[in-house]
Amino acid sequence: MSEHLIPNIYDDYIGNDKEHHPTLNQLGHRCDDITSVLGTDLGFKKYFIVLGDNAGLHMHKPVEETWPYLYAKESNNNYYNLCVINGGLEAIKFNLFAWLKNHPNNLPKKIFISCEWANRFFHVDYDSPDHDINRASHLGDGAGYFLGRQKMFSLLVDLLDIPIYQIMRSTDVPVLVSDKIKNIIVDVDDDETVTAALLGDLRESLRATSV
Repeated sequence: MSEHLIPNIYDDYIGNDKEHHPTLNQLGHRCDDITSVLGTDLGFKKYFIVLGDNAGLHMHKPVEETWPYLYAKESNNNYYNLCVINGGLEAIKFNLFAWLKNHPNNLPKKIFISCEWANRFFHVDYDSPDHDINRASHLGDGAGYFLGRQKMFSLLVDLLDIPIYQIMRSTDVPVLVSDKIKNIIVDVDDDETVTAALLGDLRESLRATSV
């Protein structure tokens, strides 16, 4: 992992290295600042949050071509993108509960999770020549350490009264395993396909509630 891919702590959140990515906001996230999303008069903004890793960022594209931006525009929502490069389950959990703690009176209408590498640890350089890092990670996975963290996080998220969607390939390891989570199986690299799938689900939900 090159230096500019290592996440950092900004205030209460894990964010990407904003020094090497000038398009990121003050917390190292790829979206507008929090006050732009929530407004100064909290409670009047309809918004969703996105958590995950590279799959929710796509730093190689303009932000206007990424699925969080496209879906927000088409669904008439604001959004805040808490995704962190190579973040994994730990960064997702950290940022989710930091957000809920900081905005208890203005919770998101939906939570989207899109993560390609769920079992990665925050701030670990997996490209390091120090093979002990990868060895320890593999040993932990083999011993069920990731499964234990996944189960605990899933139980905690089950307590939330917020719709949660997990955007993933059929071959991806899920961050959450719960009957309350809706899995959207799609090619996470294709932002237009992800947007279309989410809009299709939104239309189905609206039809169901109107019956």
